[in-house]
Amino acid sequence: MAIELVRKVRVDETLEAGYYVDDCTDPWKEPETVILLHGCLKPRQMFYAWIPTLAREFRVIRPHVRGHWDSTPAPQAYEWTVEGLVRDLKHFLDALGLDKVHLVGESLGGLLSFHFAYRYPERLKTLTLVTSPGPSFTQHSLGKMGSHEVYHPVWGVDDKQKARVIAEFGPGNEALALWRHEEGWKCPMEGTRGYFRAAATCEVNVEEFLPKIDVPTLYMMGAEHKRIISVPDAQRLCDLMPRARLVTFPGVTAQCQFVIPEKCAAEVVRFIKEHAAAARS
Repeated sequence: MAIELVRKVRVDETLEAGYYVDDCTDPWKEPETVILLHGCLKPRQMFYAWIPTLAREFRVIRPHVRGHWDSTPAPQAYEWTVEGLVRDLKHFLDALGLDKVHLVGESLGGLLSFHFAYRYPERLKTLTLVTSPGPSFTQHSLGKMGSHEVYHPVWGVDDKQKARVIAEFGPGNEALALWRHEEGWKCPMEGTRGYFRAAATCEVNVEEFLPKIDVPTLYMMGAEHKRIISVPDAQRLCDLMPRARLVTFPGVTAQCQFVIPEKCAAEVVRFIKEHAAAARS
């Protein structure tokens, strides 16, 4: 039973992946593994407030995407694609000897998670998406901009963006909103550019893509959130998937993974346990 500091594992000849392991399960048990996958321009400690709830029930692993934080930078002239980032995750699981896991992806981490579930369903027990734009980003207003250099021409300095985050997070969350804004802009510039570029150039036909994902899936978002995805659009994604359901949190305008992390984590625990019980019956 332990909470680990950062570790590293060799994934391939170009990538040594940094990751955290949090495990507060009973020491005589063999816990299942939950992978928490961060999105683009997110704080190093993205899921910190999820850990007390999740790590009591599961071994929780938080990898850093290629080019981010404790993972090695991408090689010169590296081609950033969703396919490549998904392959990185598959090789990461291989390197750790993990056969089947529960995958949780937030924001663009959810986009990667859609594609992982599509390509490697045999490696997943469950899939959870949190405020994700879906498997395709090219038609999204942010994706159409093509890069964060366009959206934020001065790296790390954007008072308009800061004001938007504060307003979105709502009263009582000002300190959290400022932390999210300031820590997000500490992300490695090249890694963030590459991650965003990969997502912004990934296009699929959701009508054909999503029905092929047969993994038990939970989608979570704030009921009043609209910037990344609307509730009707999220419901449409779930309706296209054979085993997906949508959970919304009333009154939440921000990304729920930040403002109600304990509720999100509890919902994931409930979903995994329900799926396990159904599989046993």
